[in-house]
Amino acid sequence: MSIGLRSIDPNEIIREIFFGLENWCKNFNHFSEIFFGILKYIFVSLLFIVGILILLKLRGIYFNNRIKEIENKSNEKNEFLNRIRLIVGIIYIFIAFGVLGNFLVYFLMIILDPIPDRLIFTFINFGEKIDPFFMNRISDIDKSLYPHEKTIYYSVAFASLIAVSHLSISCWLLINKSHPSNPRKNLIHIISSLGETILFGFTTFLPFFV
Repeated sequence: MSIGLRSIDPNEIIREIFFGLENWCKNFNHFSEIFFGILKYIFVSLLFIVGILILLKLRGIYFNNRIKEIENKSNEKNEFLNRIRLIVGIIYIFIAFGVLGNFLVYFLMIILDPIPDRLIFTFINFGEKIDPFFMNRISDIDKSLYPHEKTIYYSVAFASLIAVSHLSISCWLLINKSHPSNPRKNLIHIISSLGETILFGFTTFLPFFV
């Protein structure tokens, strides 16, 4: 007895897999938009809170110093530290306003744009056999036509965000005397994070903060 089997078209299977991946890419892109949008406001809120706490702490120190009798040398030292705290607190709040108002983001994009980075796209097209129009679409999200092209850019943007955060924290730990750490270890972190940042870009994620 012969059993009739429905013929399976390989092209149809490939088409279904492709459409499934495209739908996944659409969901990933939507998630990325929400993630960067929320991250911006979390970052701004943290900067505001840290800046205000520094200024409030400075205010309490100022009143305590006025009440207590302190020697001249100690008073001069405290005055110097208070000025530094005041400057740091104002800088935190200024950065928060700059990111919230987008003008600091645009400024960073202009300043950092000349730096040669995003070498990941050069490595992808190492043999120069990939269609240049496709490379242009995955390296500039505004020129992307398909969801998977945007997904590639978003993935590089996530890596860029992690690399820049790694570099910023490493530099901060190296120069911040109130948080002593191993300078050699920090230097290794700075070098490795600098390489990551050059690979994935200094400004790749910044357009999503606008």
